[in-house]
Amino acid sequence: MAAPTATTMRLPVAARIAGGRLGRWAPPLLLAIPLCVAAAAVEGIHAGFPAGWYLGVPRWFDGLNNWVTQNDSTNFFLHTIVSGFGNILNGATNDVVNLLHWMTWVGVLAAATVFAWIVGTWRTALFSALVICSFGVLQIPNGGPNGISQMWPSAMTTLALMTVAIVLSTIVGIPLGIASAIWPTVSRTLQPVLDLMQILPAFAYLVPIVVLFSIGNPAGIVATFIYAVPPLVRFTELGIRSVKKDVIEAAESFGSTRSQLLRNVQLPLAAQAIMLGLNQVIMMALSIVVIASLIGAGGLGDPVLNALQTQQIGEGAVAGLLIVLMAMWLDRSSAAFGQRAARDRAASGRTLTRRQLAGLCGAVLAVILVAHYGLALGDWPAGFGFSFVDQATTALNWVTNAFTGIAGPLSSFLTLHVLNPLQRWFGDVPWFIVAALVGTVGWARGGWRRGVLLAGCVVLLGLMQAPNGYTFQGTTSYNFVAWSDAMETLSLVVVALALDLVVGIPLGIAAYRWRAVDRVLRPILDFLQTLPAFVYLIPVVTLFGVGNVAGVSASLIYALPAAVRATTLGLRAVQHDVIEAGQAFGSTRWQLLFKVELPIARPYLMLAVNQTILLVMAEVVVAGLVGAGGLGLDVVTGFSRSEVGLGAAAGLAMVLMGIVLDRLSQSNPDRGRVATS
Repeated sequence: MAAPTATTMRLPVAARIAGGRLGRWAPPLLLAIPLCVAAAAVEGIHAGFPAGWYLGVPRWFDGLNNWVTQNDSTNFFLHTIVSGFGNILNGATNDVVNLLHWMTWVGVLAAATVFAWIVGTWRTALFSALVICSFGVLQIPNGGPNGISQMWPSAMTTLALMTVAIVLSTIVGIPLGIASAIWPTVSRTLQPVLDLMQILPAFAYLVPIVVLFSIGNPAGIVATFIYAVPPLVRFTELGIRSVKKDVIEAAESFGSTRSQLLRNVQLPLAAQAIMLGLNQVIMMALSIVVIASLIGAGGLGDPVLNALQTQQIGEGAVAGLLIVLMAMWLDRSSAAFGQRAARDRAASGRTLTRRQLAGLCGAVLAVILVAHYGLALGDWPAGFGFSFVDQATTALNWVTNAFTGIAGPLSSFLTLHVLNPLQRWFGDVPWFIVAALVGTVGWARGGWRRGVLLAGCVVLLGLMQAPNGYTFQGTTSYNFVAWSDAMETLSLVVVALALDLVVGIPLGIAAYRWRAVDRVLRPILDFLQTLPAFVYLIPVVTLFGVGNVAGVSASLIYALPAAVRATTLGLRAVQHDVIEAGQAFGSTRWQLLFKVELPIARPYLMLAVNQTILLVMAEVVVAGLVGAGGLGLDVVTGFSRSEVGLGAAAGLAMVLMGIVLDRLSQSNPDRGRVATS
């Protein structure tokens, strides 16, 4: 009997793998194909979604808005609870603004610098001082008596909004994270809620927030809270669950109660993870500052928004730079605070005694009192600053003129040969084929429940539409075809996602392979991650004008860091013994990359795809402000025209599309796993 060869030994494994894959795809295909044939026989093969199928969702939201308007002063829930909560948020914001003005610019500068030095190093303190000074030094022109507009009051307003939103997120997020870590039922209940909050584009919930809280600071704070709190809940839960069991058992053996165990063991050991979550809250809260300006929150978002609406690119560049500087300052200070907590636990590094801390706090308080009462100082002096708006405008105009020969043809090519054909192709596909395809892929990747869920989301997306000539109480009239607008948004997402992966994955590989590339890319990616989404729109509109190409370009910039970092992280997670084994068998560097490292890093690459999709969708909606079409433009139009039904229905359609794309890019690691031994 002949000895089995390597080829014959591999055949059973290959057969099991092929059988496992066929087993995953066969059931959904056997169900989807007859359903598609039946739907085609009953309805006929027509492009898009049937115009007569709708649930009346816009009418529901218009009716809700009308009811809230009529009962705002009489209904207990609206008048006492909602309005009372809004008044608390508004009062807290005004108190923080008044406190910052009372501290004077000298006091704010001293407090920020000393805090940065305590938690970080002298470099952190110097950077904080320079950023605080930039809020007063950098100014923009206006039509006032002195011809300039100080940015200090706007910066303090933004800082106050950030403070209240972060405190609210901390009060809610950390207890929810603790509860999720202790009780699995709470974790399972919160998981879909947090997923929805992260998938939901910020524009989608601006309309209902304004309906409940009206225009002003409370609406901006609530929008910021919804957008920013999920990372804190997740990181808190992760930090507490990451505490080693032997540490917990040791504490329990000494008689610690559940509360003592949480307070004295789990929370201190999870402090670094919690601080990382708080850092993410700060960055995400600041990234929505311009969106909050749309609903009357004020602050530094106002000049950026005004620049986008009036094409005053120089003023927008200055205000955007200040937002970036504030983001970098808060990012470095919060990161240093988290590292300080880790150093204190390890009893290493520079530490200060309580007496020294009290002395520093007393010195800062003395500086504030002298500046306010002794020197009668206030906000940043008007004469201590300058404006480089004209220079910024000149530079951006030069960039526009210099790259017109490239940006113009590129924009035309993407519009005529990529975006428009893709949109037409998506729009021509019948709805039941899309639902069957999405359901089949979802079933194969995550089980029948996911397949049914995603197919249902596709159908519900089409049912969000309003009938042609829809009116509500004779005041609202618009035509909302959810399916065609969703297909236009999908074309933007697909193109931006493809560009991000084509650019981001090679950059991630290069950063992994060569240290010099990693050192060059790191500050660039940090800058792009701290840059609020709206700020991207200013240079993009300067280059490409308004339209879909501007939306795709802004989405490319916004999501690129996620693709690069996830790729690099995945490649660095490959174990060294695996790489050494490949080298021992004579693999070249490129063979090692494509045959060993990239396949092992596949989960991280899928994570890069997933995160890029979510970030692209978020920015595509924001790009509706600069003429990008699809559902983002519907949300912006509904908001700007007070057409609540249109904005809310388009927002729900965005949520459904986000759920579909998010779940399709996630696979169940336990499903379809085939033994190879």
